Amino acid sequence: MTSLGIALANLADAATGTFTPTLRLGVTGLSRAGKTIFITALVHNLLTGGRLPGFTPMADGRFIGAQLAEYPDATIPRFAYEQHLAALTGQKPSWPESTRRISQLRLVLKYQSANWIAGWRGPATLNLDIVDYPGEWLLDLPLLSLSFADWSREALERANRPGSANEATPFLNILASIDPQKPANDSDAEKLAASFTRYLRQSREDNAMSTLPPGRFLLPGDLEGSPALTFAPLPRHAACSFDEPLCHARGSV
Repeated sequence: MTSLGIALANLADAATGTFTPTLRLGVTGLSRAGKTIFITALVHNLLTGGRLPGFTPMADGRFIGAQLAEYPDATIPRFAYEQHLAALTGQKPSWPESTRRISQLRLVLKYQSANWIAGWRGPATLNLDIVDYPGEWLLDLPLLSLSFADWSREALERANRPGSANEATPFLNILASIDPQKPANDSDAEKLAASFTRYLRQSREDNAMSTLPPGRFLLPGDLEGSPALTFAPLPRHAACSFDEPLCHARGSV
């Protein structure tokens, strides 16, 4: 089933139930997968009563309408529906900006319930919460099972492959110029992290390698510039020399 089909099926199930006042719909995928376009199109069709034949309440003529509402979590940015729609429908249409961090939108849907018991109460209401989630962040889940030393080994093996020479060589040169045995300092850590990030982003641009972890380096979101992303892979002997427990430390998403 397509993503749109799954979304519409979930909407139909929620709209025919009596114990689901709020449905939370998460939309995720790698960059350029079409998340922003999908969400914008879905919201637009619900707001304007567009053609959604897979949405049972609309196909049955029970859909009354939808309107945008304030999202209950003020700590998460709002999905820029209006700006994305304007970009797609303007005099000079353009692709809207892609997902760079988590965002959300709430729609209030009104419909006539198919449940005869609920029908006695008149039109029913459903809150539809749509969450746009960067798929790159999901790439980091496997890091939870790796030590820093093991992750470093895998990352450096990828960087040293013949096909990665153009993108990885600047990072590998900087890594070779730094003595990992000397006391750690912020300057070296920032230099390595910045170079490693450039390597990952260049790999994505040149080879469409969007699956290189950590995904947070590609889309840092609210962690951009934070110490949580100021690290880079080191040779195994160096990764273990700072502190032996480091070889057993778990990675973080």
